[in-house]
Amino acid sequence: MTLTYRPAQPDDSALYFDWANDPDIRRQSFTSNPISPETHANWFTRKLIDANALLLVFENEAGEPIGQVRFERQPEADMPDEVIIGLSVDASFRGQGLASQLIQQGCAACRKQWGDVPIHAYIKPDNRASIRAFEQAGFTFLGETGKFTDPASGKMSLLYVNTP
Repeated sequence: MTLTYRPAQPDDSALYFDWANDPDIRRQSFTSNPISPETHANWFTRKLIDANALLLVFENEAGEPIGQVRFERQPEADMPDEVIIGLSVDASFRGQGLASQLIQQGCAACRKQWGDVPIHAYIKPDNRASIRAFEQAGFTFLGETGKFTDPASGKMSLLYVNTP
């Protein structure tokens, strides 16, 4: 399937809200509580104008939105910036192997915007689908990290990196 992407626009707020509150997405997120419409609207509005955020909407040949990839650049004093990737695939397009394609195309767009930066993915240890997608997209496992912890199990996140 040929996918294209575009920067997220204000009109995409409802789409992102629906993806963010999908039960499977919430289950795989480090904060699994549902997101309120007000919280989402404030977050989305801030991210659209944030120079350290890149939100991309992916569409198929028919123009249907199939998912999103988000990058957040976190500047560190006296250190290289950390760029963190997050993504979601619409429920109707899951299981088709599209996540690794979104990741690869998204990483290329990220580097076009911010240069040759390493990109980090933090994944719940039980999220086999994400682990597989990131590995297929060229990410390398670095180990467990306490940066994010699964509140339900107490397990630390897995850190994967993709370097230019």
